Amino acid sequence: MSVVGIIAEYNPMHFGHIHHLDYARHTMKAQGLVCVLSSNFVQRGEPAIVSKWARTQMALASGADLVVELPSAFSCASAEYFAAGAVSILNSLGIIDYLCFGSEEGCIEPLELAAQQFFCENESFKDNLKSQLNNGLPYALARQKALESILINNRRQNGQDKQDEAKISIIINSVSKPNNILGIEYIKALKRFNSPIRPVTTKRVGQDYNSLERADSFSSATAIRQYIRENIDSGLSHENDVFLQNNMARKSLEIMFAEFASGRGPVFPEAFENILLHAFRTKSINEIRSLPYIEEGLENRLKQAALESVSYHEFVGKVVTKRYPASRIKRILISMLTGMTGEFLDELKNNGYAQYIRILGFNETGRALLSEIKKKASLPVITKPASINKLDCRLAIELFDHEVRATNTYVLGYRNLSYTIGNQEFTFSPVYSK
Repeated sequence: MSVVGIIAEYNPMHFGHIHHLDYARHTMKAQGLVCVLSSNFVQRGEPAIVSKWARTQMALASGADLVVELPSAFSCASAEYFAAGAVSILNSLGIIDYLCFGSEEGCIEPLELAAQQFFCENESFKDNLKSQLNNGLPYALARQKALESILINNRRQNGQDKQDEAKISIIINSVSKPNNILGIEYIKALKRFNSPIRPVTTKRVGQDYNSLERADSFSSATAIRQYIRENIDSGLSHENDVFLQNNMARKSLEIMFAEFASGRGPVFPEAFENILLHAFRTKSINEIRSLPYIEEGLENRLKQAALESVSYHEFVGKVVTKRYPASRIKRILISMLTGMTGEFLDELKNNGYAQYIRILGFNETGRALLSEIKKKASLPVITKPASINKLDCRLAIELFDHEVRATNTYVLGYRNLSYTIGNQEFTFSPVYSK
């Protein structure tokens, strides 16, 4: 028997996610499933459609035993920070045997080989990567081409055969797909922390991560969110909607639509467009330059785009280029909203990423796991808002302060104004699922 860790957003939770949980429980004969769940802003640089508390309820109703928070500092970050932040939490729990993640590849070997190359990053790789970036390529593509060059050169020098050539091709192809990229970063992070946790992958079922295709089942979360966006103001109801019923479990639908009915969702990026335009129009160039993921000149591009735009989508569209993909720009915008700086993100990285373990929810099995975690964890465990006052680490306090700011911002996207009051981080205790 084992305890399996899963890193997820559940934005919203669909049948593909439930398949993943079932696979993890049965394949690893898991006695417990621990989910590290993204906070209110997610990795693509957008607000989650419903809050972390609602998504915690979905996770517990669908098979997770214990849900812990991935703070917004990491949940709305590049793949490297996202993965390292989540893995640092799993590693700190002291009870996790496996990290199970979905991937397009469905096979761990090529992902491990790619992760090893990225983890080592010898001088030849760094020089090649720098050259690709100087040619104007976005980071992900530049890294893929640098890896390809290194592996091909190694094959030529070592006289490897056709079988090795085919393996290289598989590795190169694996680093171009979003779930594979995250999987590689998970493995790289496990190596960085010298973690005993073993990585396991299962092939992702259904539509691609970014697909908008509305399939009979196993549609992507992207497609589900887009469907809700298009129909929410037309009397959308899960009670008689075939598309939603074919793609999401009834309990998840009930939780999500209860949030909608109360006016706590759906939350979309457009809810913050005036705040963003105001911020980038009024902040100084130096203040914009302090945000994460800024390269020289990008701060001026953001400032000018804010002055020329009248909507969120126009703003993003004016900044995006081949070198600066939309996800990166959107993460910069969220950083402005939440007060994240590149300096603070680097300080977290240099000090082990996560600074505490925040419990979002649990069932009876999760309660037993939590008891073990409290004995073995290498970071302080926060179960109630009052626990924050017991933190004696400056960086931990600053990380939680950022979470407070992130939630204070997120709730401004609610339709019901009575739920937009501030400091709600101090009012919620973990969800208990009987």
